[in-house]
Amino acid sequence: MKKIIATIQKEWILLRRDVAGFMLLFLMPAVLIIVMAMVQDAPFKDYQELRFDLLLADNDHGRLADEIKFGLKQSKNFRVVDSVDGKPLTEAQLLTLLKGGKYRVGIVIPQGATAEVINAANTVANRISEKIGMGKLPAREMRDSMYVRMYFDPVSKPTFRMSISFALDKYITYSCSNLLVSRLGKLGMAQGETIDTAQSDEFKRIFQGIGIKEEPLNDKGQISKFISSVQHNVPAWAIFGMFFIVIPIAGNMLREREERSALRIQLIPHAQNYVALGKIFFYTLICTAQFAVMCAIGLWVLPHLGLSALYMGLHPMALVPIALCIALSATAYGYLVGIVFKTATQATPFGAISVVIMSAMGGIWVPVDLLPEVMQNLAKISPLHWGLDAINHIILRNGNIGNVIPHLIVLLAFSTVLLLISLYVSRKHTHSVQ
Repeated sequence: MKKIIATIQKEWILLRRDVAGFMLLFLMPAVLIIVMAMVQDAPFKDYQELRFDLLLADNDHGRLADEIKFGLKQSKNFRVVDSVDGKPLTEAQLLTLLKGGKYRVGIVIPQGATAEVINAANTVANRISEKIGMGKLPAREMRDSMYVRMYFDPVSKPTFRMSISFALDKYITYSCSNLLVSRLGKLGMAQGETIDTAQSDEFKRIFQGIGIKEEPLNDKGQISKFISSVQHNVPAWAIFGMFFIVIPIAGNMLREREERSALRIQLIPHAQNYVALGKIFFYTLICTAQFAVMCAIGLWVLPHLGLSALYMGLHPMALVPIALCIALSATAYGYLVGIVFKTATQATPFGAISVVIMSAMGGIWVPVDLLPEVMQNLAKISPLHWGLDAINHIILRNGNIGNVIPHLIVLLAFSTVLLLISLYVSRKHTHSVQ
């Protein structure tokens, strides 16, 4: 019993000497709980509880367009953006904004949509009036090429696209019903005399001519490369794994200090800076190679497991500078953790949990646009967010290197700031040899 008590006392003394490490054991899990609770709250909500920005270009300016816009604006689910700088949004502007990745969905109401709905309503009213010997309204043959067009950011998930499609279909159906009732009223028919079951089927068939059609946003003219489990998980978890380089980097640096090899390096004039550059260069290459291996798995291994192959976009070589910038950010972060903390008890939990927190904030687990507004703003702090969004520009939005220059600048700035902080802290900790 005495040996057990003595061991407990010894461990307590060791832990008490490392107060910072002891506090991190409680502080980091607490932060993780708060962040994950906020992030994971979104998947537990129905899409109808969320609110989205929706771009709308009105080329019709008729009753159908007015009722669709009114319904969308009255809904709690949409913030309608139908103007830019005080001018009505055009279809070209809508496509440009969607390709930029800021918005997730846009709809275009074509010219003549209201006229097509009125013609359909007249056709239905005429067929009903024939049975009771009443007059006719002017009507022509129905067209099957008039659609309210929908465009989605390729990053948008299928459930999101379905939710928007159902909502828009509801407003179109409501508008068509109102127009039909008004046409029947012109024929002098009471609302109670309008439509039986067979006529209702005819009504639905005729009004299909003004339905919804999803159009491709990318340059290849197809909608087959929207986000899937492969398109999201391969780059997302590759980035996540790259940032876990913090553990070996910090661990090796702490081991060097414990074994006094770091002190010997400090005794050599100007050697410390070269050693630091060597570490950063080596681990940056390791992270880049890790990203390449993950992409190779997505390309050639996952298809053999029954999944789709990873689509690399129209400009796959643009992924090389992106991977290098992400790798440099991950290495700089690991180097900073290795410089700042003094023991493995401090560095290991902080490094691991902070990477999990940044990944959750950055959209690795849940798309950023589904997060609460405060979390969407905080996501911009996470380098994982900028890395993943840059990759999405290439493999989903079919962008090129010019589209991701801002992302690369942010990642390089993040790396530079961390390395400068590391250099400052390292100089403060350098042992004097005077």
